[in-house]
Amino acid sequence: LIFKLDLQQTGSYLFKKILPQIIVSLLLVALTSISFIVLFRNLIRQRRLTQLKNDFISNITHELKTPIATVSVAVEALKSFNALDDPKRTQEYLSISANELQRLSLLVDKVLKLSMFEKQEIELRNETFDLKLLIEEVVASMRLQFEKYHAVIKMDLPDKPIPLIADRLHITSVIYNLLDNALKYSKGNPIIRIGVKENTDELEFLVEDNGSGIPNEYKEKVFDKFFRVPTGDHHNVKGYGLGLSYVAYVIQRHNGRIAVQTESGTGSTFTVTLPR
Repeated sequence: LIFKLDLQQTGSYLFKKILPQIIVSLLLVALTSISFIVLFRNLIRQRRLTQLKNDFISNITHELKTPIATVSVAVEALKSFNALDDPKRTQEYLSISANELQRLSLLVDKVLKLSMFEKQEIELRNETFDLKLLIEEVVASMRLQFEKYHAVIKMDLPDKPIPLIADRLHITSVIYNLLDNALKYSKGNPIIRIGVKENTDELEFLVEDNGSGIPNEYKEKVFDKFFRVPTGDHHNVKGYGLGLSYVAYVIQRHNGRIAVQTESGTGSTFTVTLPR
């Protein structure tokens, strides 16, 4: 009695048997690779943000010293050189001090924004106030800055008060940041339009400028923390990429929306929509 075993197709048989294991192994390798790439990119992004934050702290610390020193010199001059007997010189020193204190306030505001982003939360203290009056107050407080750049401000506001329930302090900062942003990125003699449109259950507040605009590839990034649009020949534009991200965060916390309409070279319009 003779038995014969034919093993001619063992390779094909074994391959079919281990094919599922091979596929699972390849999927695991692919998943591991993708996870590693995502983790690596996140680490690079975090490292970049950390470096930006450290640079910000270093720069802001240096800048804080300048207005303090300037005000100290002005006060010392008023005390020591009989400047009070000269009304013109007194007014000059007081104007310098006021400008430097305003600058110091803005620098402190930037530090507070960074702190807010670190905590990822802000406390809202809602109250009822007149948005029209608040806009007029912010514009008045920025008068010297507008005059410095020969800016023309056009306010398209209703004749009646505009009641709004929101955090007055943060909405003040939102208005200031939008106006400051429009001023910094405008060309030649800036023309800035401020408008408010009232609807039944919400209102729109807009700031329009005649600046250089924002290229399409950066429109979705302008509200990201520490992001700054490349400014080309505007090398003197100072900032840390916190203003618009702060504005977007505050508006989001108020259950509102912010949008930008812009084209490179034709200016930008930022529109804030808030519930009433």
